[in-house]
Amino acid sequence: MGPAGRTDPRSVTAVRPPSGNGKRLTVCGITGVYEYGRAVGSVTPDTVVRMRDTLGHRGPDGAGVHVTQNGRVGLGHRRLAIVDLAHGAQPMFGERDECLVFNGEIYNYAVLRRRLESRGARFRTNCDTEVILHAYRHYGDECVEHLTGMFAFALWDPARGRLLFARDPLGEKPFYWTVKDGTFLFASETKAILAHPRITAEVNTSLLDSYLANLVTPSPGTLYRDINKLAPGTAGSCDATGVRTWRFRDVTADRTFLDVSLPEAASQVRHLLQQSVQARLMSDVPVGVLLSGGFDSTALVALLRERATRTSTFSVGFTDAPALDERHEARWVARHFGTDHHEVTVSPRDAIKALAAMVHHQDEPLADPVCMPLGFVCELSRQHGVPVVLAGEGADELFWGYPAYARVMRLQRALRAVRALPAAARRVVPHLVPASRRGWTFDTLVAAAHGRQLPMHYPLGLSRSLRSAVLVPRPYDPPWTPAEPAIDETHMETLAFDTQHYEFALRLPELLLMRIDRFSMAHSVEARVPFLDPDLVAFAYRLPVHHKLDEGRTKVVLRRALADIMPERVMNRPKQGFGAPTAHWLRGTMGQVLIDLLTGSSMRRYFCIETLAGMVADHRAGRARNEWVLWPILNFAVWHRIWIEGDSPDELTEKMLGRCTVDAG
Repeated sequence: MGPAGRTDPRSVTAVRPPSGNGKRLTVCGITGVYEYGRAVGSVTPDTVVRMRDTLGHRGPDGAGVHVTQNGRVGLGHRRLAIVDLAHGAQPMFGERDECLVFNGEIYNYAVLRRRLESRGARFRTNCDTEVILHAYRHYGDECVEHLTGMFAFALWDPARGRLLFARDPLGEKPFYWTVKDGTFLFASETKAILAHPRITAEVNTSLLDSYLANLVTPSPGTLYRDINKLAPGTAGSCDATGVRTWRFRDVTADRTFLDVSLPEAASQVRHLLQQSVQARLMSDVPVGVLLSGGFDSTALVALLRERATRTSTFSVGFTDAPALDERHEARWVARHFGTDHHEVTVSPRDAIKALAAMVHHQDEPLADPVCMPLGFVCELSRQHGVPVVLAGEGADELFWGYPAYARVMRLQRALRAVRALPAAARRVVPHLVPASRRGWTFDTLVAAAHGRQLPMHYPLGLSRSLRSAVLVPRPYDPPWTPAEPAIDETHMETLAFDTQHYEFALRLPELLLMRIDRFSMAHSVEARVPFLDPDLVAFAYRLPVHHKLDEGRTKVVLRRALADIMPERVMNRPKQGFGAPTAHWLRGTMGQVLIDLLTGSSMRRYFCIETLAGMVADHRAGRARNEWVLWPILNFAVWHRIWIEGDSPDELTEKMLGRCTVDAG
């Protein structure tokens, strides 16, 4: 590509890496454009800056842009300063004018650096960003296989006229991309892609069924037509021939259990978790914990006690939902460990006021009610000057902490009886369930009748019958596709690994990790998740089921690993779960807001409006509990108004607040 690699000083605000000894953590937003298939390059700094600055919340402390001289490539970066506050500007250049934008942290950077130095690499910084540049020079595309951490990056190689991009194996950092008229675009959030003048937002109707089943779309698709999200552990390249992607690591691939005793497993889990927490304390700014008072967040506080001189904790509660308000438990934990504790309370009016902004930050609907309180508690952390927080995401998936797991295990005897029936009888059994109650139980029986049970958390959202009732008929993609089982798997092994595959390939990376990415970054806060350390996941993922769930007791091995530092009150407390009072909110003003949104003609293209209106009426009158149907529909309707129809979030909020009545105060 020749001149594509040379720098035009009029269009560059990036810097080459300065010398220095402090490791820099690159928490940020990235975006870029490569006009690989157009006759003449037309990328300008203004275009890249317009895309980049939609991500200002991800990086309020610095910004950079690089556009090649021939106008074919532009890379943009927004930076949140966490470590080595004086340096860290990007894009960063390699010795041969390779240009990198990077979001995340490489945990094994020190080991990888020494290895690269032994091969002749000469570092100018002690920065993990530079490690990626040298790893690429020495290993080429295989550099991604040497990286351990949370990351998303794009690296322009001018000598090859080629862009390399990748997302970490657990999906902690997002990467979205699309191709339009010979132009490849990418970003940390889709809003940056939508800011490009050639892109128009359109609904990907083929994934509506998947969205309602999973509360999010599975990779590689999104609810935007032709905009993709890179699957976890996937890399890709773009050159003059187009785009290709490949899987470089799959944490769900090994479907065999480890042969290890419970004491040995507990000891290893404790060791790996301690290492993980220690690694995530690296920061030049204060570090806190999002504290619910439950097992996982309390475990993080307990592990921090010996490693931090002072810990700040942050909790959220609700004015109208005592059953979901865990602040009293969080206060008890905070007093027990002596943390600097802070709280925020969310009212129904607060929820209405935050709804449009919440959906705006989601980019595509993430229909988990936890998004709402998560946004408030991350805002609280930032207000108190703590821009880095630890969170307990991943513990329930890795160590089987959900009550649903125990419930499904209790049903196994009955399901075995169904599977033992002749084929004709098996197919009849699900239809014995009354039509009015054909939800999760019906879907489970149908799957059992066909010989392969559904994952324990699937469907996370609407059941098959509910989706059929509310969606306008159209062909749908499968909401979830199971992995191929091993030849000699037992039924229980298949169920266990299918469950973990669903959690780690879809629900965790695309819903749980994206909700914490969006709502921490929305308030310029970086969230770190110690339970998802790659070494810990590699070990605990393959622990036998009875080390995780035994006679209804969840997280067996984790409880044993932390027994000496966890308060007995927390160890013995039943799991409550972090949530939001959507049932109450939808009986009040939020239900009327949903009715208003459904009355527009646009929603009739997707939903049976009369059916949904009846569900809203039944819910508001107390005749039924339909919040798990209505909340995903509400998220979609607000998203459609903002991102498809172009309504301003602020103006939409004003209209919603105008609906507020006494019950929303």
